[in-house]
Amino acid sequence: MATREGEQSFLADRMPLPVDAAQSLSWALGSEIAAEKPECARLEHADWSCSVTVFEATPNTVIARFRTAVGRESFFGLARADVEDVLARAPGGWQVTDAER
Repeated sequence: MATREGEQSFLADRMPLPVDAAQSLSWALGSEIAAEKPECARLEHADWSCSVTVFEATPNTVIARFRTAVGRESFFGLARADVEDVLARAPGGWQVTDAER
């Protein structure tokens, strides 16, 4: 059975956003926020077939949805400044695209 530490390690290796600065959200809360708030950015990694979609939550906070190749989703709350830094430098293998509004 997977452990919480194992999941965090997997995400830290895969997700381009700072997992150590993120607050993990329940799937129910994350999916509700994602359904109601506008997307502000999307990152895609072709080699891993996964994506991260960023949603505006508050003026200083965003919600990030990490989606695996098989459709599993994890949600995280992050400071907008932390995410903007990542979007500006597009980490290796990740392509940043603007979200459709």
